[in-house]
This record gives sequence, structure tokens and C-alpha cells, in this order.
Amino acid sequence: MVLFSGLLALGATGSPELARAQQGDATEPQPAGGVLEANLPPPGSDLWPHACSQRHPICVSGSTGTRASYALGVLGAAERAWDTLTQTLGLPPPDPQLDGVWHVYVVDSAGAEATSFLGDRDVRAHFDRASSYALVSTGTPPGCALDLALARAVARGSLWREAPAIDPGSAIAETEALARLATPCAGADGALEAFQARPERTLVDPSDPGFDRGASLFFDWLDTTFGAEPGALVTGLWALAASRTPPGAWRWTAVPSGFDVLRKSLAGALWDGSTLDDVVVRFAVERANVSPPPHLAWHVPWPSRPRRLASPEPPSPTGASYVVVDHAGAPQGAVLRVEAEWEHYGRMRWVVLKMDAAGHAAAVVPVTSLDRGTRASMNIEKVDDADRVMVVGVNVGSTEHPFDPYQGEWEPHGWLLTLTGQ
Repeated sequence: MVLFSGLLALGATGSPELARAQQGDATEPQPAGGVLEANLPPPGSDLWPHACSQRHPICVSGSTGTRASYALGVLGAAERAWDTLTQTLGLPPPDPQLDGVWHVYVVDSAGAEATSFLGDRDVRAHFDRASSYALVSTGTPPGCALDLALARAVARGSLWREAPAIDPGSAIAETEALARLATPCAGADGALEAFQARPERTLVDPSDPGFDRGASLFFDWLDTTFGAEPGALVTGLWALAASRTPPGAWRWTAVPSGFDVLRKSLAGALWDGSTLDDVVVRFAVERANVSPPPHLAWHVPWPSRPRRLASPEPPSPTGASYVVVDHAGAPQGAVLRVEAEWEHYGRMRWVVLKMDAAGHAAAVVPVTSLDRGTRASMNIEKVDDADRVMVVGVNVGSTEHPFDPYQGEWEPHGWLLTLTGQ
């Protein structure tokens, strides 16, 4: 299904009125976001040799020992990323610094990375806006890896301009989704494996950049499922996440968050009355079909007698647990009884997948439960043709407040699962 909600459609061209409405009364305390602190360029970089683009306001400066050919390669990668992201995908170009140039500094450091840093906040702008500059490591190999690195940096620079208050985890995941869209040659780098290895974690947990790059899977799936064209959902989300931070504040005002925008924009997107909770559950189901598959909390044989399982790692909000029950050994016409219970103050949704031998979901069976309940149960019938049954439990957030990506310490909730073969 391809859908582009009216709210996100407005966001593609900017919607300050909606952003103001989402912020509520400006006199009330607003949730604090990340630290608002300008970053200085590398010491002495104003004296480094540099090369500048003839087409875009980009200059690349190389630290001592940087080969001229490598600096030119960085410039070429930056130009290609700028062309694709700002022209083809329609992202706003990164704001240059006071000299009118977006600087890319090549530094000698371990690892193969490139990213953009906050330069200066634009205090004249009506909504939060900031300039930026990029650092790229000489350890980044020329070719596709360098193209992807600069695409990440340009996309992050665009985000600094458009919605600098977005939480760090979402920023990494969203810019990664756009960077990979702009760099078709990009291959596997272990990020997806890191993401799938910890499905219980919050989707935008910034404690591990590798995990958050893998979390681009979520935003790419959103864009593919609900976007009218490639990249439109993410760029629309940025436009609607415009925030206003008071002058002199030392932290960004984190309203609205990207999840606030998704909560409003995707209401009713799956069916009449569906919510962001339903979208998160749908993603958890789709995630089970991705290669590599998500790490399993449990993998057990068909229960000849009732078996009770506890969560090895309780899922955090937007995280999910996966339990597989092999069908081998089950009698013809057998029924699997699934009974789940979980901790108070957490809202969980449960779905059962009938999987074929290739690992694809042949049928998806939602387990009905009350929104604020702590128990759910169902008899799963007609499993004779299934190779295995997968039970998916999704933490869709607290009963007390909507999910806030800036909360930082998201409370996980443990569960108990009783499986009975009948």
C-alpha cells in the first residue's frame, strides 16, 4: 500500500502552523532536547590546503599528510551526494558557515566515518535552524564507501538546517536511510545485523551508532510503505518537526518530536482508526521476514505439556520479542494455546505468525487484548501446513504517556508466555 498522509504532504513544503499547534502553549515548559552547543572546526584548519567545488558551495580541506588525490575524491563524493540528496530527493541543502561555504575537513583518525556537526545556530530564523560542517576520516576507502560516508554527512547537514532538535538516534537512522537511498552501490556493513541482533531495544536507541544505522530499516520501511515517492516521508517528517527554541537556551526544545509527527500523520494509515501503535506492530511483523532475521528470545519444540517462558531481555518501547515454536512432532490437527501476561504500566501487543519452511509468514494472527490490560490469550488453529509458529510481542509504550525519544531511559517490561499443545 502506498500512502502519503495529508499532514506529511503539507510537510513536504513546510507547515509552520502545524508545528506551532503541536508545540502547544509557548508559556508552558517544553521537553528539553539535546545540548545546543556549537562545535569548532579542527584547530588550524583555516590554513590547510583546500579544494572547492565549481557547482556547489563546498570546500574540502585536508589535514597535514592528506593526499591531494584523496581530497579531490572527497570533493567529488560530496558533490555527488549534494546533487542526489538536494536535487533528486529534494532535501534542503546544508546551511554553510559565515563565509558562505559548507566545509568538509579531512582528518587522520581511526575508523571509516564521516558526519556533520553543528556549526552555529541561526538566531534570526523563525524556527530552529543551524549551519554545519563535516569531518571525514582518511581511513574511509575511496569508492562506494566514501560516497556513502559523504551522503551521510550531507544528509545530516540538511537535518541540522531543517530540524536540528530531532533526537540523535532518529537523526542517525533517518539520515542513513536517505544516504543509502542516494548511494545505490552501498552494501552490507554489519549495521543491519547489529539492529536485528537486539530487537528488544528501542528503535532509536542512540547508545550504539551501528544499531541506529541498522534502525534505518524502520524509516526505510515507513518510506516504502507510506511514502508517495522515495524519501518523501522522511523529508516530510523533518519539515513538520520544526521547533522553536528560546534565545539563550542551552538545550533544544524537543517539541514536536519526529514520533509526534508520525503519531499524527499515520493515524488511520493502515485502516480506519489505526494508530502509530499498529504501525509499530506491523513493522515488527515485517521485520521477522528480513534477512538476517531478528534474534529469538526463545526457540522451543512443540510443547507436549504446558511450558512457561520468561523474557530473557524485556522489550523497551517500540522493541519486540520473538519466540519460535517448531511444528515438528505436533499431531495432526493440533492446536497451540498461547497465553501471555506482562508487567503493569506497559502496553504490549501480541501477534502469531504461521511460518513456512522458507521462513516467510503464511498467515498473521493478531491476539486480541485490552489496550491497558496485562493479559492476552488465543488458540492458534490450522497449523498443520506450518513449519513453525512465531509469537511476536511488541512493547508499544507506557500507559502513562506517549513514547518520547528524548526520555533517554525507556522502561522495558518483562513478559511470561505459556505455550500448550492441544
